[in-house]
Amino acid sequence: MPDLNELSRAALSAAMRGGTAGWGQIGSASDNIRYAEPQEPQRRKKCYCGCCKRATHRGMANGVCLMIGCELYVRRWVRDGVAKPVTK
Repeated sequence: MPDLNELSRAALSAAMRGGTAGWGQIGSASDNIRYAEPQEPQRRKKCYCGCCKRATHRGMANGVCLMIGCELYVRRWVRDGVAKPVTK
């Protein structure tokens, strides 16, 4: 189980809403709560959305980085993950 005091505000919110089972080991965009965190400055690549900007944020789920991109691209990815209902 992760130390909850060391998590960022967004990660702590996702952990409280989705649980901490498999935190940092297994992340799924469809099964876990998505959230965004800033990217380290020395590891910035180009964004994949086509905006020709640098990737400044990471798209995370369950403590695992699933994608990188500009802030707008990652925020849209997080928002679209929350809006989809889980069907079984």
